[in-house]
Amino acid sequence: MIRKVINGPAVTVAKNERNTRPAARPSRIDSEAFRVLEAAVKQHYDAVTLPTMSAGATDMAYLRAKGVKCYGVCPMTDNEDGPKGFGARSDQERILDESLHKFVRFHWDIMVNLTKA
Repeated sequence: MIRKVINGPAVTVAKNERNTRPAARPSRIDSEAFRVLEAAVKQHYDAVTLPTMSAGATDMAYLRAKGVKCYGVCPMTDNEDGPKGFGARSDQERILDESLHKFVRFHWDIMVNLTKA
């Protein structure tokens, strides 16, 4: 289909057959690092941490393959746009100032507490 759409003899279309992402196991949730994350979620967002695996891709696979624990943590609150149906990846996506400040403080506290662990 791509060859047909491009229809140009100077363009070569080839499928990349190799997977460049290293095999890496998920990070454990029974670690001190995960407990620090759980505590921060509870403290800043009064919520329970529910471990999930994203269908998307990040660079964390490369770090996990080297033995580094990695957790994708990105809590964000939106009391203004959410009820209107505007959320992440919508055409009205934005971050409210108060949410950004809370988000930064959340990550700061995680880093401080990880250094104590």
